[in-house]
Amino acid sequence: MSRDHSALSTQHFRLPHEIPFRAASTIIRRDEKTADGTFFWTANDTLTPEVMLVEAMAQIAGSLVFESRGFVSGIDGCEVTRAIDAGDVVEIHVTLDASFGGTHRFTGSGTIDGVEVVRGRFYLAESDAQA
Repeated sequence: MSRDHSALSTQHFRLPHEIPFRAASTIIRRDEKTADGTFFWTANDTLTPEVMLVEAMAQIAGSLVFESRGFVSGIDGCEVTRAIDAGDVVEIHVTLDASFGGTHRFTGSGTIDGVEVVRGRFYLAESDAQA
């Protein structure tokens, strides 16, 4: 069964990913340097929740810098501090720290019921078509 994000969407910020490759459920708020969104884990997801959670953080971050596609070019010091269970909704916050040409550095964190469950730094790079 594929992910159904329609019920969770409160804003329509465009993500270049489409289901089943979209990990981020929603982008709730976005400005020039920060974005907030959610990740909803279901028992039907095929990849591990930790992998999908980090991908969701990257997808939310990508909404700040990409018109179409980019890719994760590095992950630095990312830590998931508790198990993610089916039905958990992780509130994600990402900040654009710096941009170096077509590479962008972000820090991100995620909470469940106000308790931090993930944090890390990661890098996104523009695809050749965008650079």
